[in-house]
Amino acid sequence: MIKKTLVTAVLLASTTAFSNMTVTTTIYPLYSIAKEVGGDKIKLQNLIPFGVEAHGFDPTPADMAKLSKSDLFITSSDSMEPWKDKIVKSLKIEQKVFDMSEHVKLKEIQEEDNHHEHEKKEHNHKHEHEHAGFDPHYWVSLNNYILMTETITKLFIEKDSINKDFYIQNSNNYLVKVKALKEKYDLSMVNCTNKKILVNHDAFAYFADDYGVTQHSISGMSPEDKPSAKQISELIDLVKNEKINTVFFEEFASPKVAQTIAKAANVKIDTLRPAENISKEENKKGYGYLQIMEENLEKLKFAMDCK
Repeated sequence: MIKKTLVTAVLLASTTAFSNMTVTTTIYPLYSIAKEVGGDKIKLQNLIPFGVEAHGFDPTPADMAKLSKSDLFITSSDSMEPWKDKIVKSLKIEQKVFDMSEHVKLKEIQEEDNHHEHEKKEHNHKHEHEHAGFDPHYWVSLNNYILMTETITKLFIEKDSINKDFYIQNSNNYLVKVKALKEKYDLSMVNCTNKKILVNHDAFAYFADDYGVTQHSISGMSPEDKPSAKQISELIDLVKNEKINTVFFEEFASPKVAQTIAKAANVKIDTLRPAENISKEENKKGYGYLQIMEENLEKLKFAMDCK
């Protein structure tokens, strides 16, 4: 009897060890979903450290060591992670890679109608290789975030069917919250008198498309790009002419240009977060994607005068 119990215990231990998949994600929105769906059945790590601006990230040898030990590597897109292919090939982990951009609704990059756009194109030329014709910030649309959650759930079930019910239950619980937030957005965006926003970089086009909002940006597709003095002057005029009441900046990028524009145009300055990342402290507190998007909604309602 004791022998049988020992055998059972060993089998259970080995099953548990096997079921704890090691999952590595690249950007925070992927991490947030994997954390909610996977719970304690996965060992989860995010490649881009908390508090780091996602666009400027480059993997270290330690990151490559993490990847070589992972069972699953979930990426957001070649556009967001131009370093990915080289590392995947060198580590020979092609079979472990899952590209989320193949499972959501993508939007082609649209040139703004703004008269300063021709300068911005020239300024952004060095980034063209990073953006293969589509906007990589697809998770800012709650419709896409729902698709992402459903996709990661299917992926986990496929890789670890023994915990299927666990993943489904966690996914359903999370989707209830995501869909409730989407309903708030849907209701709030109906009656807005000025559907125009000025943001730090072109990270909110999917949200803008969902709700018929015009997005203007300070720095184009990457927050690292710096506008010229002429472009800043044109943006100040834009804020005044379009009666924009808030200039938005991002937490992990410099607010200097946004502050200059807001001061010159005598309007409010505030953060609007594309949820590309969170801080270490926020992660410890359990503050994440839903809370960011909830706070964004309140700020957007003020900025667009939504009733």
